[in-house]
Amino acid sequence: MIFWSFVDNNFFPDEIIILGIDPGLAITGWGIVHVQGQSLTAVGSGQIKTTTKETRSARLGKIASQIRSVIKEYSPTQVAVEQQFVAKNVRSAMAIGEARAAAMIAAADFELPVYEFAPKAIKEAVTGFGNATKEQVQQMVFMQLEISEVNESFDISDAFAVALTRFADANLELAMVRK
Repeated sequence: MIFWSFVDNNFFPDEIIILGIDPGLAITGWGIVHVQGQSLTAVGSGQIKTTTKETRSARLGKIASQIRSVIKEYSPTQVAVEQQFVAKNVRSAMAIGEARAAAMIAAADFELPVYEFAPKAIKEAVTGFGNATKEQVQQMVFMQLEISEVNESFDISDAFAVALTRFADANLELAMVRK
């Protein structure tokens, strides 16, 4: 359920649920962040794992299907996805792009807005440094969301980082409108 407030002739949600996605063909990480005002809560997270024994189409279908299941379970109001990193390995870049597309199609099935963020922008939004390491990103994600389990995978902490980047982006949008 979304609660809206009236600010400067525009409506802004007082509560949003963001599904952050770190796409990958082998492992797609996801994290749900509940936002109430400026309060952030990690609600759920997980990984979608596929194997090379499956056909590529089956792997992509599994990613889309499981993202749909996450959406049905948590009812996010927005989806944030990490943009494709231009890798030296073209095959790897293609696989990540296909995983992104599968996740975005699943979001489109529910008519959810999808926001995309570059890896460097995510690192900067979460740590204040665009060249931060995965460990630094994970540490800041855990601190901001008050997660004590340090054994979470990078795929999950990266997904939470994408969601946190959308939160920061929404705050910036709100600040610009209020001026």
